[in-house]
Amino acid sequence: MEVMEMLRAFYSEALRFLGVPREQWAEVKEGVAFDSEDGKAKLISIDYSKQTILVCLPVLKQLVQLNPHTSGDAPSVYRGYGYKLARLWQQYLKTGEQRTFEHDKDSDDFALALGIIKGLPQMDTPVSEEAIRAIGHNPFDRDAAIRLLRNEFGIGCKTIQAFDQVNKVTRTVVTLTDKARQYRIAELKERYEASVSQPLPEITDEQLGRRDNPFPDVDDAAAYILQQEKQRLASDPYRQVIGKEQYYFDDERGYFRISWASPHVSYYPFKGATSSSFVVNQLSERPGHHGELPRFSIKPSLANNKFLFRGQSQFYDKCVPGMFRSEENVAHHQYVEDVIQINELEVLLRQHPLVRLFEQGFYLLHEFFCFRVDYEGLAQHYYGRTPMLDLTSDMEVAKFFAVTWFNMTEDRYEKYTSNELGVLYYYDLAPDAFTRRDGRDYLVETIGKQPFMRSGNQSGFLIRLDDTKDFNKLPEVRYVFFRHDSAITDRIFAASGNGDKYMPHEMLRTHWHKRMNDEKARKEISTEAVQLNFKNNTGVSHNSIVKELRSKGFHISPKNKQSFSEEELDLYYSGALDFWSEFCSNIHIYSPEGALLHKHLMNLPNDPRYRWAFYRE
Repeated sequence: MEVMEMLRAFYSEALRFLGVPREQWAEVKEGVAFDSEDGKAKLISIDYSKQTILVCLPVLKQLVQLNPHTSGDAPSVYRGYGYKLARLWQQYLKTGEQRTFEHDKDSDDFALALGIIKGLPQMDTPVSEEAIRAIGHNPFDRDAAIRLLRNEFGIGCKTIQAFDQVNKVTRTVVTLTDKARQYRIAELKERYEASVSQPLPEITDEQLGRRDNPFPDVDDAAAYILQQEKQRLASDPYRQVIGKEQYYFDDERGYFRISWASPHVSYYPFKGATSSSFVVNQLSERPGHHGELPRFSIKPSLANNKFLFRGQSQFYDKCVPGMFRSEENVAHHQYVEDVIQINELEVLLRQHPLVRLFEQGFYLLHEFFCFRVDYEGLAQHYYGRTPMLDLTSDMEVAKFFAVTWFNMTEDRYEKYTSNELGVLYYYDLAPDAFTRRDGRDYLVETIGKQPFMRSGNQSGFLIRLDDTKDFNKLPEVRYVFFRHDSAITDRIFAASGNGDKYMPHEMLRTHWHKRMNDEKARKEISTEAVQLNFKNNTGVSHNSIVKELRSKGFHISPKNKQSFSEEELDLYYSGALDFWSEFCSNIHIYSPEGALLHKHLMNLPNDPRYRWAFYRE
């Protein structure tokens, strides 16, 4: 059944690329048709009159297993066959010509061409003369595929030699021609400049939202922002073209890559995308880590977003991250007291089964996924002071924080009941909001889903600022004031389960709050945390770090290493399966076989290779 799911998925992807309306698609089914001459079962039979394609799975699997070029990569074969079937059907609809599957060169050329621009690795091993004679043509004719891309789809390509950092070999890869690449860069640059040249409108004296003329309640304030967002998104020339991308060409690397590696993948539309949906996104390679296995994040979908949001129950004339709220620390640039707590949290988290699984990675079908654990982001969400502020892609989350305040002693959010005005922020997402560029020394970052639920439930993003920056004054930021309304606050608070939706009960919450709410406990630091601090601080000696910590009253010992108790781990394992089911429920993998990959993700606890992360051994 999985073979048929993959075959249909690739067939559907190709038909969409070719622009064939859904109602004109032939049905792909498992079945057998026999050759009229030798009586053998056909691999694939196309009944053009009945709009049906029959696939004989036993024959297909046997062919894959016997072929030395494909036995280790069956999904690529299914992809090629799906693309080939789509081309045959599209050409039939266009010309009426009923071609056979086995010996059609045009469909082989198309399958290779589409595979190229979808970022699939191309086979460098030449096809044998015997195989070419048997088929009647070269099924991997790269030159023919390049001509097809140019002549039919207007995509100018050429071949180059490029070094594969992962496998340490030089490969022939297909890239855009210089002319096509320059045209693409110029078009995106023009749209980028048009996008960023549209400044966010200021609130005028006549409008609601100013401090001296606030909205009557948070609902009206949110409705105004969402209307502004809708207008901005509809008129953004960059987002208009990004949302229609049929393939991802990496301008920096100079070749086509799989769609989930695109920095724009969270902007891609997909059926059912909401502010509580997530997409799997391959991260850029880290500086100094050439050749490492790809790392991924699970990012809130931004398909319907032009803004990120932030809510506060009261306004502060200067809005800065927690790490920079002490004027004395800022004056002396002394943040080791906060950073060492982040290090200590990382030491603890690296012992957690799910964190270990994320860091080590796992296979889903034929794909390997290693998910980034954002230790600093988790510290921000779990009582730490960091150089970041919280943002969200979900207005309902922002509204909750806009009508509540956090009681650290009791470890809970409570309804805000004072008379200060509340504030809702909106941050306009530039096309490169998540990448560094000249002239901007702050950066939006994704935390999204992590092995603990809080950041995911909050559709979390972060903005990293230095100690000179005031969030209120960033050019991408606007904010509106509103009056608190007790009835609306009651409704929002009840809808959040009294805060439990955004701050669910889990082992990390209990464990880390106990430490962070106890000044004496915070002063007990492990040697592992100090070593981690030293590793992350180039140019600073280990002795100087120890000396500074001790001068501030910290006690350093290997005995201070944080760890989860057996009781806490028992609690985790007892709920691990329910946690995983909820965790995976709203994740989208942007790939034709994404639904099948998601099914394997949901079933990961039953994979013998990874049971250790979900079950007590």
